[in-house]
Amino acid sequence: MPVGVYIGVVSAIFTAVVTEVYCHRYLAHHAFRIRPVPARLMDLYFRVIVGTDPESWAAVHRVHHRHADTPLDPHSPVLRHPLTIVAGTPYLFAVAKRKLPANQPAAPGVWALRALLVTFYAVTCGPLQVPIMLSVHLVCYMGLGGLINTVGHLYGSKPHPAFPGYDLPLLAIPLLGHGYHNSHHAHPAAPRTGRLDPVWPLLRLGAMLGQIELDGHQPSRRRRPACCDASVSLG
Repeated sequence: MPVGVYIGVVSAIFTAVVTEVYCHRYLAHHAFRIRPVPARLMDLYFRVIVGTDPESWAAVHRVHHRHADTPLDPHSPVLRHPLTIVAGTPYLFAVAKRKLPANQPAAPGVWALRALLVTFYAVTCGPLQVPIMLSVHLVCYMGLGGLINTVGHLYGSKPHPAFPGYDLPLLAIPLLGHGYHNSHHAHPAAPRTGRLDPVWPLLRLGAMLGQIELDGHQPSRRRRPACCDASVSLG
């Protein structure tokens, strides 16, 4: 199997974990606090690899929570065909992002780092491996996001009937804790989604190393850009 496939899969998993920890639980829901250095590193990584800013991701996600499974939901499988959500997550995100105030464009340094990264892989693995790893990365990363948005709103039990989504614990590990999607919608600021949440040990490790504050945390004091401020009223 080409080395680009392995690198693409590992990159997608790592990027999904960064998205879950930093963009989702930290920025969107303030479930804990992160020290400045690891926060900046994850912020830069997300901008370079994903190609958008974390604040816009968080803003769109807050809209989803406010209007889950209604016509204002950016990606509801209840209102759209599930395959549209699985395959069309980037497009649906872009549509939702356009409705929020524009954030600052990517700094030249981000583009430079992205070019250096592509050059590094082209030199070390061969230029033919670069499109392979990029394709595998995109399919795995976007596919996982689409599965979370689809499975979590269609299948499983509903321990919190007043809230959207379903719990399907058997899929909690591959879905990075979102097998407890109904529980997450009921308690979005909880740092742990359920018993089989695979992200929870990483958060505990970060707390042991003094990089994450899980107990008695206060909402982040980081200044939010206009897109996140708007998402408070929208979602």
